[in-house]
Amino acid sequence: MEFKDIPNWQTLKKRYTAFVENRLEDDCIIAQIQNPGCDFSKVKTPAIFADAGDKKYLDPKIYYAFQKFRYDLWSWHGDLFRYAVPSYGPNVFIGFCGAKVVFGSDSVWHEPAIESLDEADKIHFDKDNIYFRYLLESIDYGVKNVLPERQLALPDLGGPTDWISAVMGTENFLIASIEEPDKMREFASRLARECNEAYSICEKLISPYMDGAINWMPVWNKEKFVTLQDDMAINFSPQMYKDLFMPAMEILAQPAKFRVMHWHDGCAQHVTNILESKLVDVLQFGHDPNTGPHRNYLPQMQQIQAAGVKLFISCVQAADVEFFIQNLNPVGLMMIIDTVSDEASEQMRKDLPIMIRKRLAQLW
Repeated sequence: MEFKDIPNWQTLKKRYTAFVENRLEDDCIIAQIQNPGCDFSKVKTPAIFADAGDKKYLDPKIYYAFQKFRYDLWSWHGDLFRYAVPSYGPNVFIGFCGAKVVFGSDSVWHEPAIESLDEADKIHFDKDNIYFRYLLESIDYGVKNVLPERQLALPDLGGPTDWISAVMGTENFLIASIEEPDKMREFASRLARECNEAYSICEKLISPYMDGAINWMPVWNKEKFVTLQDDMAINFSPQMYKDLFMPAMEILAQPAKFRVMHWHDGCAQHVTNILESKLVDVLQFGHDPNTGPHRNYLPQMQQIQAAGVKLFISCVQAADVEFFIQNLNPVGLMMIIDTVSDEASEQMRKDLPIMIRKRLAQLW
């Protein structure tokens, strides 16, 4: 299959396959290079996209156009490829279980539906939930109207601490984690099992029409895979998170043999336990603005590679790229790189193979 909005798709497939197989194609890491495509301060957002409310998120035609509008504000270079996500926001699984969905002008979030774990039985995945039905409609529209222009991703379903903090409220969630750990562990694990049911339904609807697989973030694989994530893990010690929520993560990893994890350096305290769990093939190590310089997390990045896990760093400032290449193994390395202009992006694309050959000469 060729995707009309993705130039050189066959070449990109070879490059991503090489990354998964711990090889370098064309003497270069997977480098997704992006820069602003315009002066954002001068962009006039069409009224249909500017307003809050559910219409632009739940009408598939409007929502996919909204995504395209936001994507078109950026310029994409290197190994970035166009794709669309059918889910109307992040962490949507908990909305399929009874949490109230709130549609803002730029994002979607959930309001609590219960106050304590005594009410946990009220929260269950419902195939007939109105928001799950909207997701299925979005997938159907995407299959018919997005493919074969762009890739169609699997939805952003979320992770256990994200779900429960949303459905209980953060304060109630944290207190319950301390006071009722056994109930919390079981609640998280049950939701994970039910989420796998939702994942399976969505995957079966999308995969027959795809060339390989992509989840909500830009990683492509020729076989299906799952994406793990859990942003609210930032609140827990390694031992507490391992005890309460890693069992749920292990359940979420079951539907596929290839697993990608979206993580943040703000949750870096959990890297050792994640690696010891053997759950992850690729770990996307994102950067939080309030966690200090990205370079400070080089030891954790080296630890990830030493464990045989592929490393996906995002988002890397152009000034840090050579530092990371000179201190990491380019094999099994992937980056999203931010530059300031098309010219800078193109120069970065030309400079990367030179940096990488230099590093490989040091290693070999």
